[in-house]
Amino acid sequence: MRKINYPLLLIVASTTLIIVNFINSWGKMDFGFWSRIISLILLILAMVITICETKKNQKKNGYKKSDK
Repeated sequence: MRKINYPLLLIVASTTLIIVNFINSWGKMDFGFWSRIISLILLILAMVITICETKKNQKKNGYKKSDK
């Protein structure tokens, strides 16, 4: 069984929410709309940084990916 990559799952979910948010709120883009978009973008950036740092640490430690 493969290990679930939670940061990647959060990136996909956040991107989907951004798209749905744009579709549903096209006519009323107020402060709440933009604050939700910005928070989702910051979440995506945090998860990308987490994935990059994890890969760097795995390379540095010589960790081999397993299917556990």
